[in-house]
This record gives sequence, C-alpha cells and structure tokens, in this order.
Amino acid sequence: MHPVHILQILNHYTSRQELDPGFDVLDNSANERPDWYEYFPIRKFLLGEPLDENAYYGFLSPKFHHKTNLTAAKVHDFIDRAGGAADVFLFSPSIHNSAYFLNVFEHGDAEHPGLWRVAALFFGRINPSVKIGELVSDSRNTVHSNYFIAKPRFWRAWLAINEQLFAIAEAPDDPLGAELRAPTAYRGRHDVQMKIFIMERVATWILLCDPSFTACARDPFAARSRVYKLPVAIVCDALKIAYATQGRGQYKDVFLMVRNLRKLLNLQIRLGGRLGWRRVRPSLNTLKSYWLSGER
Repeated sequence: MHPVHILQILNHYTSRQELDPGFDVLDNSANERPDWYEYFPIRKFLLGEPLDENAYYGFLSPKFHHKTNLTAAKVHDFIDRAGGAADVFLFSPSIHNSAYFLNVFEHGDAEHPGLWRVAALFFGRINPSVKIGELVSDSRNTVHSNYFIAKPRFWRAWLAINEQLFAIAEAPDDPLGAELRAPTAYRGRHDVQMKIFIMERVATWILLCDPSFTACARDPFAARSRVYKLPVAIVCDALKIAYATQGRGQYKDVFLMVRNLRKLLNLQIRLGGRLGWRRVRPSLNTLKSYWLSGER
C-alpha cells in the first residue's frame, strides 16, 4: 500500500464544512494571489514541504464532489485497488466536450479564444521540439481542473513547467508575459487571465510528451447531465486512441468527420432519448449509471 495524501483547497469563499472530511485541508483562505487561483497554494506546498517518494499527492478544489460525484472514500478506494500500478490517477469527469477536439489546446481555444496561439508560444519556448498541433489527447491523458493524484516525480515535472510559466507571466517586460496576463473568456465573464487555462493543461502536456509516466483514469465519461452528448464523444475518443496508438490516417479522417457532424448526431440521440426509442434510451440510461456509481 502506498501512502496517499490528498488535500482539498480551502478558498476564501468556502467554509470548512463544505469540504470532504476524508481529505486533508490546504488553507488558501488568505487568497494571497487571486490571479493565480489554485496554482499558488499548490505551488507553496510543493516548494515548502518534503514529499515521500513512495506516496501519492493531490490537490483538489472545493467543487470536486459537485463535479465528479466522488467522495474521498471513493477516490482512496480507486487508488488502493490499483496497487501502485500508475504514476498518475486521473479523476476528470465528463470530458465529452474536449473529446470532440484533437487535443486539449484546440478545445481550450474554443472555450478561451486565443489560448492555442499563446500555448504554442509558451510550449514552443520551453520545448521547441514539440508542436502542440501534432499532439492528440484522449481519455487516457486528459486532465481537467487539476483533478489528478500523482507521485512526487510527476509533481516535480509539473512544477518545473509551471514555474517557467510563472516566471514568464510575472516578468513585466516579456511580451509573452503580457499575453499570459491578458484576460480571456470564461463562463460568460472576461476576468480570468490566460495563464490559468494553460496551467491547467500542463498535466496533459506532460502525459503526452513523456511516455515514462503511466496514468490510470477513472470513468472519464461519467456525466451528471447532457448524457446524450456522450455516445458521439466516446466514438471520437476511441478514434483518437486508435490514431494515437496505430498511426493510421483513416482514424483521424473519420474522427474529423464525426466531430464535424456532432451537432446533428447529438440532436438525433437527444430526440431518441426523449421519445423513448428502444435503441437509444436504454443505452443512455446505462451511461447515466456511471455518474451514479460515484454514490455507491
């Protein structure tokens, strides 16, 4: 058994009673650097605390249960049952939106306009040999909201890249720093800096670029709502995995075709579910059960 240390972040807008008592607490109630959101308390912990090389560590937002339907007990049980078989455990829920895109940077650009260009500039500076346009991310390596638990070796790799991001973003005379500090669209607002959304994609970038790390994902297509979107997303994900592992262009070609038809296909599936089509509704009910499994 490997020790597992998972901390849930106590933000200034959260009470301790809202946190899962099965997790430890990482106190960020002082909110020293609101522009860096949860990166700043994670950074302080990793820079200031000794880490057990055989242990797993994680830093989860107060919204973890709301977004995943998972308790601390479920998270620990999943990791324990794996018996140390992975370096990183992924708990990103309902990744169907990013499954429609070739990688998390293309998806990020659709949600936060300009992210692709700024990400290409940043990752091109720290590792010119990797072109983000050539990366294909899928359910085996996609991380949302920093919902991952990992050994210190992975956290060091993650921190090393994010510290470069931090240094550039903090540099007043670096043109890329100004781009990283620029606000971008987020849930109807325009007040979150681009650096946050690039930081949240660093874990995926590492898993794509460094095959020495092994990852294990828990139900990445478990969704609380809009379950009708899952079938096409799962097909897209399967095609990306096939392309990434076998390299056949036909898989990528079909992926692009299916993702471009997703609105039409999703509409048909949604109507089939509402009308009770026997070839649709039972399958959607089964897909709903993956979200409910977090309660059992």
